[in-house]
Amino acid sequence: MGRKINKTERHIRWNWETMEGNEVRYHFVVVDNKNRDVLMSRIIEQIREFGFVEHIRRCEGKVKNCRFRYLFNSYESNVSPTHLNLTQLKKPIKRDYNLKEREKGSVEDYVSSIYER
Repeated sequence: MGRKINKTERHIRWNWETMEGNEVRYHFVVVDNKNRDVLMSRIIEQIREFGFVEHIRRCEGKVKNCRFRYLFNSYESNVSPTHLNLTQLKKPIKRDYNLKEREKGSVEDYVSSIYER
């Protein structure tokens, strides 16, 4: 297991879950100052190399007690997570198993509870 990642430092938080059929839903949070969209694009480029990507949602916010902002996006794809190499992005990476769809509340609520409180 890698080092602990502080929510007020630059990092990428992510998870995936299986959907109906052969599809996967990815959730990514990029915490940075100016490069959030660039990093997110690099992640999506990796997925597009192997299959389709459909954008599901996006939200942004300010990380409390920090100069950084977060960018959250969800995507559906037919590409397995084994094709992703997030270490190429040269940022600390955390797989967050709680970053998922919920019966009560929403994944956006979960993300804001991490970074805005």
